[in-house]
Amino acid sequence: MQAGVVMSAFAEVINIKTMTGILLLNGEIVQEYKVEKCDKCMRIEKLDKFGYQKSDPAMNLIWFCGQCR
Repeated sequence: MQAGVVMSAFAEVINIKTMTGILLLNGEIVQEYKVEKCDKCMRIEKLDKFGYQKSDPAMNLIWFCGQCR
């Protein structure tokens, strides 16, 4: 490692098939959580229940990430 270069001990792994995320600290699991794809910007973000909204006119549930709300 070069002098002055700092690497984070945290890593995030997202499994698209199961829509789950895992936060690792030095290779050890710290937290597991659900993720969702934003219906506006298409980014995959940690699921936040406040993001669910009903769409007009079909009244289907859609999900927006915090930045798109």
